[in-house]
Amino acid sequence: MEQKVLQERLKQFLVNYEQKIEKIAEELRDKPMPSLTEELFSRFEQDGNRLAYENVYFLRRKYLATFGMLAVLKKRKEDILYLEQILTSICEEECWALPAHVNRKKNINWRITIDLFACETAQTVSELCSLLNERLSKKCLQRVKTEVEQRIFEPFYESEIPYAFWETCAENWNSVCAGSIGSASIYWMKDTPKRLETCLKRIMAALKNYLNGFGDDGVCMEGLDYYTYGMTYYTGFAAQLKEYSKGKYDLLASEKMKKIALFYQSCFFEGGRTVSFSDGSKDSYFKVGLACFLAQNFQGVTVPNLKMAGTFDSDSCFRFMACYRDIIWTKEYLEKLNSLSFKNRIQTPTEITVFPISQWCICQGAFQSGMAVKGGTNQEPHNHNDVGSFFYILGSDMLLEDLGAGEYTADYFGEKRYDIFCNSSFSHNVPILCEIGQSAGANYRCQEFIADGEGKVKMRLEKAYSVLGLTSFWRTLFFDKKTGILKIEDKFLTEKELSITENLVTKYPIEIFKNTIRIQGKETACKITIDLDSENISKEEILHKNHQGIEEIVTCIRWKKQQIDLKNDLIITFQIEPDKKDGGKQC
Repeated sequence: MEQKVLQERLKQFLVNYEQKIEKIAEELRDKPMPSLTEELFSRFEQDGNRLAYENVYFLRRKYLATFGMLAVLKKRKEDILYLEQILTSICEEECWALPAHVNRKKNINWRITIDLFACETAQTVSELCSLLNERLSKKCLQRVKTEVEQRIFEPFYESEIPYAFWETCAENWNSVCAGSIGSASIYWMKDTPKRLETCLKRIMAALKNYLNGFGDDGVCMEGLDYYTYGMTYYTGFAAQLKEYSKGKYDLLASEKMKKIALFYQSCFFEGGRTVSFSDGSKDSYFKVGLACFLAQNFQGVTVPNLKMAGTFDSDSCFRFMACYRDIIWTKEYLEKLNSLSFKNRIQTPTEITVFPISQWCICQGAFQSGMAVKGGTNQEPHNHNDVGSFFYILGSDMLLEDLGAGEYTADYFGEKRYDIFCNSSFSHNVPILCEIGQSAGANYRCQEFIADGEGKVKMRLEKAYSVLGLTSFWRTLFFDKKTGILKIEDKFLTEKELSITENLVTKYPIEIFKNTIRIQGKETACKITIDLDSENISKEEILHKNHQGIEEIVTCIRWKKQQIDLKNDLIITFQIEPDKKDGGKQC
């Protein structure tokens, strides 16, 4: 994107962003903030339902973020007074954590549970008090400080390491919790530098674990949304720490961090879809503030197409850390774009990107076509049993799906995780062997992942299955970026007769004509040609609950072959190509 075009679009983004805040504020101003009740809290304990309590909890955070942003940006007295009421109400909440993260039966001090959202709350109210220090009443400031000290600082800093699993884990929990606590600590402990120094060392030690969760090639295997989430708090704290320490501590100064920064832009397709592996989403958005921060701090990082940018209310949790930085980091980046020395940093994203350590390949081609494929293991963060899976995109349609995250329930993170359709291999574009899907665990993996950087990926996958008698399984994909055509070859060698069922997944209507399948998206269509007669092709419609808890119909397209000749490979091929008949504006 040309620099002038990017500048104008970023300026308009800021205008629209502030207008959205004003609009939401007007909608909320005369409506009382809802209350969190015992009845709502106990729902999760009774039936595993998270949404009943969380919908009210995050509506309250919507009030906090909306009037917090208005108070900081506009400095109007009426907004500041209303914000004081909101801050007081937040301080009066019985527990800042969510029911899903609290164990009332085993922990008599459950009200002081430090989870993601208790930490986010502490960071938000602390930052608002710092930004509005001269405008908020002393009573309000003292109340907030006391609550943060009692709910967060004392239980965390006085505990042995680890306070909880998240302090040493390598996932977004680590970054959000440690980054939030570190940020709040800098705001409140500047007058006690020795205490603060001790606290910051513990936070920095914790955050080293977070970076260990990324592949050495920069990939976040938890999913794109979790990258945005965790990295927002990591960079937010890192920038604050660097400024406070006058450059003594720089958490961004590593080669791995540069690769992590470069990963972000690779996950956004020009047609508007996003990489949805693991608990991700094809409908993700990027945080403009985060993208601008990465772009101004790391050579080669670009800001994705702004049509995929999140606005103020894109995040239903209304995290102030991210919202505030959408404003300040975007403005900082705009100032840098005016520098002549910065012009050469505006680059075009790579069409085909290979992440060899994490075993991902992401491709973009003609007609806004796209494909991504992964190897990996079946014990990754927010794991799905999806070794060897891929998805196929045309324009804004993900015609062959990776469903991403389903509805979060107690079972979703429990022993029944892989009984849930979207987490099993049956919901992914991988074969089913002897009616059995892939198994969970680190031993179930891709043994070899060979990508040429031109659209060809070859994977060895028999170790992803627990089926006896499978000697080898090679999957090879050929993506032609000039035509948008994707060819797939699956090659099996077995020691005994095995049934092999290909499995393709879509949410769109399909038609079957002999050995051809047509998928009609909203704006585009694709044709899948397979090497079998029509009588072998079947479809099954399955009910799936998406991340918002909304029921959707998913169609699995299947055809079967039997490995009978044990001396030679069984080869199954199919080709996916843009269908230009009646079907697609993009084609």
